[in-house]
Amino acid sequence: ARERPDLVLLDVMMPVKSGFDVCHEVRSSETARDTTIVMLTAKGRDTDIAKGMALGADAYMTKPFSTRELVEKVSELLRGRA
Repeated sequence: ARERPDLVLLDVMMPVKSGFDVCHEVRSSETARDTTIVMLTAKGRDTDIAKGMALGADAYMTKPFSTRELVEKVSELLRGRA
């Protein structure tokens, strides 16, 4: 059996599917729907953020951001799962 990740980082603009599409698929999955999702993107418009959150993202980070900011956000979200 495959293990389910605790957290997934999704870029909105990926080569085959958008991060929005993957987020929707994860939230629709019986086995993965509780996975924490962080959307990463250069698209910082309010409508993009609202779309990501409406699809079930737990957080939305707009590029550029520092590695420290990303680590802090991931740590915060994973602590909330414990």
